Order: sequence, then C-alpha cells, then structure tokens
Amino acid sequence: MDTAIDDLVRAARTVLGRPVRFERELLGGTHAVTIVVRDGDRPLVVRRFPPGDDAVGLELAAFPVIAPLGDLVPQVVASGGGAEQPVIVTTLLPGGAPPPDLTADRIATAMAAALALVHAVPVGTGVLPSTPSAPRIGDGPLARRARAEWSALDLSAPVLTHRDFWCGNALWVGGEITGIVDWTSASTGPRGVDLAWCRQDLVLLGAPAAADLLLREYEGITGQVVADIGAWDVQAAASAEDRVETWAPNYVGIGRTDLTGPVLRQRLDAWNAAL
Repeated sequence: MDTAIDDLVRAARTVLGRPVRFERELLGGTHAVTIVVRDGDRPLVVRRFPPGDDAVGLELAAFPVIAPLGDLVPQVVASGGGAEQPVIVTTLLPGGAPPPDLTADRIATAMAAALALVHAVPVGTGVLPSTPSAPRIGDGPLARRARAEWSALDLSAPVLTHRDFWCGNALWVGGEITGIVDWTSASTGPRGVDLAWCRQDLVLLGAPAAADLLLREYEGITGQVVADIGAWDVQAAASAEDRVETWAPNYVGIGRTDLTGPVLRQRLDAWNAAL
C-alpha cells in the first residue's frame, strides 16, 4: 500500500477510535488524498489535506448550511488530526465519475438542475464567507479585463455557492446526479459564480454549446435571468488563465485522459477569445 494511503488509514483509525479497513483510493481531485475505508459494514470517505490547510474547518462550517440538500450531500462522521494533519471522515454517497458515454448536453441539464437546488438552500448572514470579495489580481489580459468589468457584476441577492461546481464534484449514476461533494469552498455569493465555473468546465470538456444549454436550463428552472453571465464568465476565465494546464490530473481522475494540459489551454484560449 502507498505510504500516504497507509498513513491515512492509520489516521482514520485514530480519529474514529476503532479499526477500519482500506477499500480503495478515490481520484478526481488533487487537493486532498481521498480514500474509502470500511467501518464494519459501512463505507466511509476519509480525506487528508495539506498541513496548515483550513479545508476541514471550512467544510465543517458548511455542513449545517447544506443539510437541506439531504441525500445529495455527505454527512460528517468525524474529524481531527490538528493543523498538521487535517482529516475529515464523511459518509460515502452512491455514484462515481460521469460515465464516458454521457453526452455534454446531459451533463449540462443535470448540472443545471442540481445547481438550482443548491442555490435554493437558505443561507444565514455571516455563517459562510462571502464571494467574490475583491476583483481578480494579476497581470494577465483576462485578469485585467476582470478588474475592468468588476462594476458590471450584480453582487446583490447572494445564494449558497459551491465555488468549485464542475462535473467531477458531482457523483453520477448513469445520467443522473446522486451527490455533490467537496464543500470546502462553500460561500454565499451571486448565482453567476457557480454558473460561470460550470460553464467553463463544459467548455473544457469540449462543448461550448452545452455551456449555453446549462444557462438556459438553469434560468428555466429557477425563473432567474442571470443578465451579467458574460461578466461572470470573464471572472472565471481570469481564475483559470494562469493555471488551466494544472487541472489535467483532475480530469484524468474522472477518466478523461484526453484532456491534457495543451488541450485544456487551447479550449480555454478559444473560449476567452469569444468572451
């Protein structure tokens, strides 16, 4: 067994206070080491974040807020490890990566419906951090444009925002979403934050037309017209501008080995040129 995984199994035993058995590693993200362990007959997800990372504390704060989503979100079982080895244990939701034969249009419609549910969750004042807090910094052309278009953003009427809403943070059975995971960045903010991020994911999957379908579906479900989506698309593009190649391992983790760094760069650049 890999040393990091072996260490994480031991950490899970310590946090839970009882023996567990390693079952498998979960891929699809690079922020944390993630495994499934067996606690008797119950499968649990165990994640360890880098030393000093506050992801566990942020996610623990988010769980009471996202509870109305019910079976779409995991439940916290335990946490611990301190600042040096932050570990969180949650229930395992059914489903996995989007099936390889799933069309981009189906991904778009399912993600739109799930996002509408997320944005309908009531949020209290001050429970979660607000986003965005300031214009994008940086010297790239998209970062400069994002700052120039900051005043075009509608920052009113905040909703619950996931802030990393892409197809790899949804769990799938066939063409249906069975869960939404990785709530470490949960915040309150405008609808456009999640919509633009998810639209950009569809673009990187090679389906810019599906990005427009996502918006139409979402607006049809919610009755909310997101008139400033173009400005939000620029904000999302500015966040990806200097690092999109580094996302290739995340896509490899959900089985999309075709999405190499150069492919992601080409698709993002083409999308940015059309914004």
